[in-house]
Amino acid sequence: ALRSHPRMTAAELAVQEQEAMRKTAFGLQPINAQFMHGQIQGPYRSDINLQATTGFAFPTTIARRAGYLKESMRLAESEKLSAASVVKESAGTAYLQWAMGHEQVRLLQQLDSAYASMAAFAAKRFELGATGRLEKTSAQSRAEQVKLRVRQAEAELLAYQAEVERWSGTLNGAVPLPVELTNTAHAPDPGGGQDPMILALEQRTQVAQAEWELQRSQWAPSLQGGGFYQTFDGKSPFSGYLIGATMPLPGSGQGARTKAARLRSEIAAQELEIARRERNVERTTTQAQLMQLRESLNYYESTGSDLATTLRDDAERAYRAGEADYFQFTQGFEQAFQIEAEHLRTRYELALTILHLRALNGR
Repeated sequence: ALRSHPRMTAAELAVQEQEAMRKTAFGLQPINAQFMHGQIQGPYRSDINLQATTGFAFPTTIARRAGYLKESMRLAESEKLSAASVVKESAGTAYLQWAMGHEQVRLLQQLDSAYASMAAFAAKRFELGATGRLEKTSAQSRAEQVKLRVRQAEAELLAYQAEVERWSGTLNGAVPLPVELTNTAHAPDPGGGQDPMILALEQRTQVAQAEWELQRSQWAPSLQGGGFYQTFDGKSPFSGYLIGATMPLPGSGQGARTKAARLRSEIAAQELEIARRERNVERTTTQAQLMQLRESLNYYESTGSDLATTLRDDAERAYRAGEADYFQFTQGFEQAFQIEAEHLRTRYELALTILHLRALNGR
């Protein structure tokens, strides 16, 4: 996903764009050329005057522009890292959702097989007169309901697969590995690192500061230079050079542009502080959620899974032995399925939490 996703391609192109822009720190203004012919000085009507001038920014302005372009280049690089973090987390989230959906289909298929078997068993009991029509009809109805749930889960799985392809491209028949849910859920807590989003916002404040300094430097004059060639009656040519300067005056708008740049710099600093506070809260909340989910996973792995197996086996054995009616059987089976479904949900949410903490810590 990091290599092929359009978002990463766009981020890389943005870096290349800023690399190209750095070469514009110093540049000559377009040449202003003028040609005059006629009566310029004296009585002669065939005088010629040719002059050309160009200009460039004051050295301090050039230095400030170079600094601004350098900071812009760093911003593009930091935004590329931030984009990589987003793509990595999003692709990982989509894959884990796909794996979870695959496991969900498997659980429902097991439930479907059990209910289909019990529906056939109930029908046989009805034929033998061991039970009434209500039990037979209820068993058939419950079996059909579970089949519908299987079809719905399979449709959701296709949607999850499409989301994976959105981030990674065509899958070419690949299937998810549900073990990745368990592996990610059991991964160690991500260590501390630098949040890519905060790094990008910090660099954005540097760009805003550099832009303000650049606008302040625009009060310096721009330098101009050139030369001229002139004749009197086409017979007495002479030449020389021109030196000048242009500078903004009050009312030219430069003061307003400088003030606006200063305000943008202050806004960027405040937005950075807001983001820092929000991400700190988000990190703390996510860490607390991680601890809660680890405790839940420990319960399901140490007790819950065995309890679900016992409920399922005992319910089926008791029903077949005539020790429990069909409604008691379904109650035990549904409880077992609910435990397994909650176990799957806990693994999935814990894996997502690990991924998000990695993104928050720049891992």
